[in-house]
Amino acid sequence: MMKNIILRGPFLLIIFLLVGCNGPNHSTSDYMAFEDIRYVNTFPQTFSLNNAIEINTEDLDVLGISDFRVCDSLLIFSTQNGRKGFWSIVSLPDYRSLGDFIRQGQGPYEFSFCPWASQNNFFKEKGEIFAAIYDYNKGNLYKMNIDESIKNNHLSISTLKDSLPPFMFYLSMIDSDRFFCKKINGTHTQQLRYILDNGKEIIPPHFEKLNSASIREGEDFNILSTGTKYNLNKKLIVEAPTGLNYLNLYSIDGSLSKTICVGSRLDNITKIQNTKREDRIYTFANLRLFSKFWGVIYINEDQKTYSIKGTQLPSILLFDWNGEPLAKLELDRFAISFDIDFINGFLYTLDRSTEQFCKYDIRDVLDKINL
Repeated sequence: MMKNIILRGPFLLIIFLLVGCNGPNHSTSDYMAFEDIRYVNTFPQTFSLNNAIEINTEDLDVLGISDFRVCDSLLIFSTQNGRKGFWSIVSLPDYRSLGDFIRQGQGPYEFSFCPWASQNNFFKEKGEIFAAIYDYNKGNLYKMNIDESIKNNHLSISTLKDSLPPFMFYLSMIDSDRFFCKKINGTHTQQLRYILDNGKEIIPPHFEKLNSASIREGEDFNILSTGTKYNLNKKLIVEAPTGLNYLNLYSIDGSLSKTICVGSRLDNITKIQNTKREDRIYTFANLRLFSKFWGVIYINEDQKTYSIKGTQLPSILLFDWNGEPLAKLELDRFAISFDIDFINGFLYTLDRSTEQFCKYDIRDVLDKINL
């Protein structure tokens, strides 16, 4: 009897350490997570934002807004008006119209669907603002000179790379020869992350940990869907699943791979599949990356409640680039997307279903979190 107890003790201790410190066993497909897990139940600071100012988008002459992006002193709206131009650009803080760009069509530098501004990388070269725009249908990556387009009131654009894979869930340039890609597998049961290096697909070992997560054939793929962004300067990727309660932060080279769980336990993919669809939780929306931190909208409601506008207002969760929690911003209006104007100190939010576009003065918030 004593012999059995001695054998069980270390065995149970090992299991406890594996589960408690390193998280789930990734030989299964139940978790789209890394072994390094940070559990977050509270935030160092919480701010209740109750000073929303609604902006009439009709006064801006921008209708059919689906997405937006703040870039320095510019506000870039993605719209459904492909004839006029999918992107409408206005100045900040005076909201002066600066032009409409990117037409709908099948010709050169025309798009079948609106490329959402928040899903594409913006960067500077010699003081000018550029956007790297991925054409989902054609598999081309374009380089748009935002400043020159505004100056000449004419689209200034060129091809960065053609013959890239089309229909990617996400594609971002790492350098001139390498691209970070995400696609769905043939059976629609897995998300596959890889590096496209001179046309060759390379899957680093830490990508495999996320790629191994899977659902049953015929299941709702939104269980594995994520908002994904690559920070060109930090060389880091952030993923925010729409149906899981954790976020992933990782590098291309594997030097960082961390999971941030908002809660005390990771959501289990099999358990979610065994839950009625209307009872599944919609967790995160609209991931945004900034120079000193990143953030995501936290919905945290079941699909049934959310579909009838929800019973609680969303929050914005902010994290630093080590994955540590910074602050929680509680909104007084419903929103599905956000961005920050750091020059003037305003947070902008959009409720896509109603096109309610609001701004909040957050200068004191940015001061208090030392950003």
